[in-house]
Amino acid sequence: MFNKTNGPAQSSGAAKPKATPMASPTKSSSAAGIPSILGRDIVITGDIKTDGDVQIDGRLDGNVHAGNITIGEQGAVNGKIIAKNCHIRGKVTGKVDANVVELAETANVQADLVQDQLMIANGAFFDGKCARKSASPTPIKAAKSA
Repeated sequence: MFNKTNGPAQSSGAAKPKATPMASPTKSSSAAGIPSILGRDIVITGDIKTDGDVQIDGRLDGNVHAGNITIGEQGAVNGKIIAKNCHIRGKVTGKVDANVVELAETANVQADLVQDQLMIANGAFFDGKCARKSASPTPIKAAKSA
């Protein structure tokens, strides 16, 4: 009923293990989903630039340019942030330029924001200006008077 014949390419012995490609050592940690973390006891004066993800739990006096940036509750940034996504739980003073900006309830932000999407949780402190990166998807027309 169920019959299978082994062809010349198949053997009835043990199966050979398949070779799996190794991860390239030149790939960034963002490919693995692991962010670069600045711990609570670290204070950096200077700029950070990476294509990967960064989590700041310490203090950065300078600018940061990264893919995704998370500012922890104890973290602080004094400078300009440029990212795809920026999640802020700590303190930011300066300017934020990101596609998505999210201010958690513990955020303390005294900065101007340039973003496409902005989410501000209840309890977050925000003092600054907001501007959209792109134009409104539907133009706002003036109401006609009767």
